[in-house]
Amino acid sequence: MDSSRDQIEEIRGKLDIVDVVGKYVQLKQAGKNYSGKCPFHLEKTPSFIVSPELQRYKCFGCGESGDIFTFVQKIENIDFPETLEKLAKEAGVTLRKQRVNTTYERLEDINKKAAIYFFRQLKDKKGIKALEYVKNRGIKDESIKSFGIGYSPGGIELLSYIQSETKYSKEELLASGLFVEKEGKLRSKFYKRVMFPIRSSSGKVIAFTGRVLPDNDYGPKYMNSPETPIYHKKDNLYGQYESRQEIRKNDLAILCEGTTDVISAHQIGIKNIVAPLGTALTKEQLQKISKLTKNVLFLFDSDTAGQKALEKAFIMSQELSLNTYATNTLPYKDIDEMIKESPKKFLSLVNKKVDAFTYLLTQFIKDKNLTKFSEYRETVSWLEWVLSSVINQDNFLFYVKTVFSITKIDISKKGATKAKNFSEVKCGGLAPKRAGKDAIFLQHLLFLKDKKPSLSFDDKVFADSEIREVILFILNNPECKREDIIKQFENDSQVKNIIEDSIFSFSKESSSIEELQNIYDSIVKDYYQTKELEYNIKIAAAEKTGNVKESDKLFKEFQDLTKEKQKYEQNSRL
Repeated sequence: MDSSRDQIEEIRGKLDIVDVVGKYVQLKQAGKNYSGKCPFHLEKTPSFIVSPELQRYKCFGCGESGDIFTFVQKIENIDFPETLEKLAKEAGVTLRKQRVNTTYERLEDINKKAAIYFFRQLKDKKGIKALEYVKNRGIKDESIKSFGIGYSPGGIELLSYIQSETKYSKEELLASGLFVEKEGKLRSKFYKRVMFPIRSSSGKVIAFTGRVLPDNDYGPKYMNSPETPIYHKKDNLYGQYESRQEIRKNDLAILCEGTTDVISAHQIGIKNIVAPLGTALTKEQLQKISKLTKNVLFLFDSDTAGQKALEKAFIMSQELSLNTYATNTLPYKDIDEMIKESPKKFLSLVNKKVDAFTYLLTQFIKDKNLTKFSEYRETVSWLEWVLSSVINQDNFLFYVKTVFSITKIDISKKGATKAKNFSEVKCGGLAPKRAGKDAIFLQHLLFLKDKKPSLSFDDKVFADSEIREVILFILNNPECKREDIIKQFENDSQVKNIIEDSIFSFSKESSSIEELQNIYDSIVKDYYQTKELEYNIKIAAAEKTGNVKESDKLFKEFQDLTKEKQKYEQNSRL
């Protein structure tokens, strides 16, 4: 393509920058210039100035400036040759150098023709069921048109349509990703599927995602084009072309998991959203986003796989110095379902986003008991691993403060991973191998010299489930002997070993009810301290993530726990 100075000047002379910029920005005349809100960063007060005299623009907020070529290149996120071609067309200027029909361009042409064919088939009688399915999914006519959604019935008609004007070789057709070869003949790869074109950043159709119809059991639910010379999954995102301007305008990219999520979000005005293409998020995809914005909101599933995907995404984002946020769609399955049920909730979800690290931390510890050393150590190890990826010092310090405010773990100090010291309880001889006060209580209960107590022991305070099972059996069978207890758990080797260990390690003749009560009081005290800490952590996490409903619920439960503790203290020696 000829990009010589005379052609650039010819285009520049035929186009007015006010007209070019005005297609993207609402401009108002301000004296001899025009002003508007900058499309390259989010602002409330217009600081973007366009000068008809100089035929240039400048933003006094973010510093962006240039002419019609730099503006279009940046806002469309395309290279200079594509910019030149676009503006030449608008100016009515014929670029003198003839287009070279390269292999890449021929593959792009094949995919473009396929997109047109699929789009027409959706409105044809063959596509009645497909169109019904699309409409039932809540996809509107406007979205069908803007995303180019179509239908592939299969058969040989696609091949005939593509070959009708320009002849392509078998090698080119196979390289397009649209066909497979069976018994020496080319067959359509996509059979009875709703087709979603995948466009490059410049808007060219480079691949497809095909979704089976409900009555079609042939192949996987979703099928993507294979890797081709013009399409690489790791470099592209669904919606990257349709969402590029809104991502730049809002200075935020939302990353979700599905094509229909992207379309549903567009339909309610959230158009700064993209999705990976049938694969895990890649660094290359994040690099592409980083050219449009440094702010990314991850909206992945809240299950274990989603948590792991988010951890990986957070770590990759740190290498690119991105500002990351995260949330989920619970109790809804995904964005599409949430929008169908309550569009306002999705809008609120985006507006109330929290930073990704805080989200990850609260999700990681939600089922953890940080007073247990194993879970405390697991949490510290996870924190050290995640925080080791943070390059930005300000971010790192913020995350360290967040960790402390929620968990009271000071990750910045050496020794944060050391075990906490727990108060010792005297036992009659050697401590049993199963450490902890629950084990000591069992030991004393086994050797109680008097009749087994009719006192009320609340089994919920015993943290060790296996020991709790033995204790409950003894309390429910006060006349049983130690050999009877061993016989009861004969088939459970682990529990049996706990009982035998408790018996063999007890050196005293017997224990008393008073000793047993003292140990129980200590266990109850630990139980309430542990539960209070758990609630403090959960409430702090809910408040950090802006979950007011959950915070209120937890606070009420905390108040109930406090009342329960006070009642116990009044009737005991705590």
